[in-house]
Amino acid sequence: MSNVLIVGANGRSARQIIPRLAKQDDVALTLFLRNPERLSAVAPETATLVAGDAHDRDALRNALAGQHIVIVALGGSDLDETTANVVRAAEETGAGRIITINAGGVYDELPEPFNTWDYEHAGATRPVNLRAAEVVEQSSLHYTILRPVWLTDKDTTEVQLTRKGETYKGTETSRASLGAFIAGLVANPEEYVGENLGITQPGTEGDKPAAYR
Repeated sequence: MSNVLIVGANGRSARQIIPRLAKQDDVALTLFLRNPERLSAVAPETATLVAGDAHDRDALRNALAGQHIVIVALGGSDLDETTANVVRAAEETGAGRIITINAGGVYDELPEPFNTWDYEHAGATRPVNLRAAEVVEQSSLHYTILRPVWLTDKDTTEVQLTRKGETYKGTETSRASLGAFIAGLVANPEEYVGENLGITQPGTEGDKPAAYR
């Protein structure tokens, strides 16, 4: 049995991960979020809901006690700070496997003109996302960092991956594909350890994302 904690469980990407993990019989799922009532109507009956804030290291340590895998589905202008809190709490409690959702563009790795568009629209968040990735990479945890690009609600679960230092191929990432890929990592936690991956949809090469049309 794998004990899995999702931090930031009320996010739109997390809501694509939760039902997929609920179908895995060997997963005991815990959902960590500030207001558990927001998920009370949709959370699986088998999941444990924990109220907590990712700024609170003590709350994170309590939630992480006994967990094997932690999934960080946070966002915001302080992602570096909250990610660091999760990493430190995971190290202190012995939760050895971490999967984090970051963002494409932090390494100027998008093809042009998308890299320029991203810098113009999200340039201010790049240093925060970069620091969040660095704190994970510099940790003692078995990590996988995922860098989606322009997130969509399409139902496709196909993915194409690029590694750190490689230019992206696609220009969109569906939340469904992100959820399915993370569920696959939980089922096979030895895969993609130590990897920092761009994740996009095949067939979106050269497409202009809706946010920039």
